[in-house]
Amino acid sequence: MRKAVLISCSKLKRTYPCEARLLYDASSLFKKSLAYAQMISDDIYVLSAKNGLVGLDDVIAPYEETLNYKSPMELSAWGNRIASQLSGRLNLLETEFVVLAGQSYYLPLRPHLPTMTLPLIGLPMGKRMAKLDSLISSGAQCDNQNSMCVRLHKLFNGMTRYIGNTICDIGFDNGIYILFEVGETYNGMDRIVRVGTHKSDGRLRRRLKDHFLRENKDGSIFRKNIGKAILNKNNNPYLNVWNVNTSKPENIANLGSRYNPAFQKKVEESVTKYMREHFSFVCFPVETETERLRLEEGIIATLNIAGDFKPSTDWRGRFSPESEIVNSGMWLKQGLGGIALTESEFDHITNRCAGSAFHKYRQEIPVYKPPASETSIRKPFIGSGTRTADIVIFIEDKLRAAKASGAASIRIKSGYIHKELGLVSRMPMVCQAMRKLMKDTDVILYQPPKGNGATLEVEYKIF
Repeated sequence: MRKAVLISCSKLKRTYPCEARLLYDASSLFKKSLAYAQMISDDIYVLSAKNGLVGLDDVIAPYEETLNYKSPMELSAWGNRIASQLSGRLNLLETEFVVLAGQSYYLPLRPHLPTMTLPLIGLPMGKRMAKLDSLISSGAQCDNQNSMCVRLHKLFNGMTRYIGNTICDIGFDNGIYILFEVGETYNGMDRIVRVGTHKSDGRLRRRLKDHFLRENKDGSIFRKNIGKAILNKNNNPYLNVWNVNTSKPENIANLGSRYNPAFQKKVEESVTKYMREHFSFVCFPVETETERLRLEEGIIATLNIAGDFKPSTDWRGRFSPESEIVNSGMWLKQGLGGIALTESEFDHITNRCAGSAFHKYRQEIPVYKPPASETSIRKPFIGSGTRTADIVIFIEDKLRAAKASGAASIRIKSGYIHKELGLVSRMPMVCQAMRKLMKDTDVILYQPPKGNGATLEVEYKIF
């Protein structure tokens, strides 16, 4: 549904005719309202007591008029006028209107706007400012999580993939796994559809085998959820039996004739077939249970909070009877409302993914290396006069050269830059320059434990 924001006019105004966005910005409340509105919509209008519906770029003269003392008849006429003006610009039935105004302004509109959201309802003037500050802060956090959601997908999409019959190839015993499903995409990449781990140490491969190889839905909630979607899609009444833990003899006894082991075996086989044909996964090592559970929760919450993280219309999970699965777009119910990843946790995951999980990916990316000849090293950069800006310019030359060669990306390591420039004890400056050049699309492939060092490695995308 399209979203539009309506902001009430303000008593404070500039003293000369100008665009509405400038006329009212003498008011701090209007300025904060506009800042929030611009975070959530491109359709923004001012509710003017005198002029009716006003676009932000409309030039109007200052005036002294308010709705606060209008009669019910006058307010109704004003509401009719606004509705008529809006209907010429938007489909009122297919638009959510976020109204940042007091009741004198939103009450006359209620009969005309089927979907109305009132973030400031019931708040006195002072608390409206605080509420807007909170909304703006939350919006900024959401934008950050959207960005981190993209970065997580770029990170995991670049890693070595496994499938059900290659689980034994995983080279570590403890970790977190990330699943992708055929047909599901996000920003041009394979979309993450499940994040999982294990509590007991040394059980990573066994946990994945529970999902892909062992046909027992009571040992894998993932398998059980897929079976639920399959049965629910076909309106099969056996769904009620599938939900029961039939590994317990007493539960089988309670089910009586409703339990059909032959049919249940067929459902298990259908789940196995679907999983082997539709899922692949990556994984990265995490040794301790506490850290595994925290990072699993953080990744799930980060994906779930991102506004643009959505399943396709054909996603099998849409047939799940579990609302959490349908709404999140992931084959899971736990962790959705958890605490999203911090930047330091994201960096920690990036470091965990470096090495064994990245080996196949790294071979496909051009690597910048310094010239072998000592005569090619830029000695003029030696000394205390070297600036970060000088190093930035030098790295930019490398990026331009990579673009000219037709490369889609290039990996650059801080130690090589430091060496070619002939620098002495300037590694923190090199690392700062490398980070300064990073865009949202770029990825830190490896970061030293202390953040700066000769092994900092960044993949820069070339556009």
